[in-house]
Amino acid sequence: MNRRPDLAGPHALSAMEWNAGRHSALQTDDYLFSQLIPYIGNKRKLLGLIAQAIAATGEDPGQADFVDLFAGTGVVSRLAKRLGFRVMTNDWEPYSEVLNRCHVATSAPPRFAGGRDYAQVMAELNALPPLEGWVTRHLCPDDDVQYDTARDRMFYMRKNGMRIDAIRERIAQWEHDGLLDAGQKACLLAPLLYSASYNSNTSGLFKGFHRGWGGRTGTALYRIAADLYLRPACFIDNGRDNQVMRMDAHDLATHLHTQVGQAAITYVDPPYNQHPYGANYHVLNTIALWDQPDLAPKITGRDKSAIRQDWRTERRSPYNHRRQALVAYRGLLSALDTRWIATSYSTDGFIPLDDMVRANCERGDVRVFTRGYKRYRVSRQRYSARPMTVEFILLTNTRRRRTCDPDGIVQEIMTVEASLNSPGGD
Repeated sequence: MNRRPDLAGPHALSAMEWNAGRHSALQTDDYLFSQLIPYIGNKRKLLGLIAQAIAATGEDPGQADFVDLFAGTGVVSRLAKRLGFRVMTNDWEPYSEVLNRCHVATSAPPRFAGGRDYAQVMAELNALPPLEGWVTRHLCPDDDVQYDTARDRMFYMRKNGMRIDAIRERIAQWEHDGLLDAGQKACLLAPLLYSASYNSNTSGLFKGFHRGWGGRTGTALYRIAADLYLRPACFIDNGRDNQVMRMDAHDLATHLHTQVGQAAITYVDPPYNQHPYGANYHVLNTIALWDQPDLAPKITGRDKSAIRQDWRTERRSPYNHRRQALVAYRGLLSALDTRWIATSYSTDGFIPLDDMVRANCERGDVRVFTRGYKRYRVSRQRYSARPMTVEFILLTNTRRRRTCDPDGIVQEIMTVEASLNSPGGD
């Protein structure tokens, strides 16, 4: 008999709702939100909505699988792990694999060579002397005070670039010496990736950096100028064999039937727009891979942001192209053979709402869950006639004949958006 996920006690919906005051990624010890990097499309504010959709399946987490095809920071995978599912988390970006191997695949702090525990190794890394390496030479100015904005890349203060170099080189040396397995390595790298994001001279994206430290207004100098150091990751053990993969989502979808049970839920959260994650977070990929790409130390022309180019040849997503997104999505739906498909999307995305709803209705019976959301804007001063968008989840039961009305679902979502953007709407 199916059992709905227990959303009482520690799994209450209120406990899954992100709160800015309680859930600072830097300071919280809440597993769901600890050390979440700033990320476009991060679902931390929508976990309650996602949990409602999961509960609506009626599946027993202790007997079911949860597949997160586009995991990103892994916050939805963390939610599924906390609920008790066996989680398969996937994303083709290297930084995502590291983050999720640490936070999802690992259930307890690892131990290391010589009997050292996790806290001891983290303290050892934090105590390393500064090292001038690839990050310092390519992503930092020569002087944190007397810098040249025409020539210097300013992703990090020099002191923090040397901290990243020292820590990353030591991890690489341990790996070379056979002292780290993949899980141990990830549990050291994931906190480094978080700190490399937190202390960066950016607004969260690495496609550019502030002109000067924090820009003209000195925004967020409290973190940009702070000394970079590692904080231990948070872990939970849900008693399941959780797995992490780095694959193309469509390729994984075609093989899922051999890896999951009939009651599996596949969560689909593809990119909404033209901005590729491989370019937005290229610095994190370089730290994760530590392949030290060939790059001029100073700005020489169009290489100001130092964006690595492998995403163009290895990870170019059709979902970043308006004309390709729908075809890719339809192909993904056709390839998936799990009982449940939960698609998370926005009325602001490239895939037309009507087409997405009809594609799901062709696969089975569909329910919709909605929540209003502030539209993403590069500038807070930029006016928008539609300041609110609707984030929605289409929950499709592929084993049940369609009883839903596609037009009715579309109308429901559009009515919510119209209400949110009307005078006095909320």
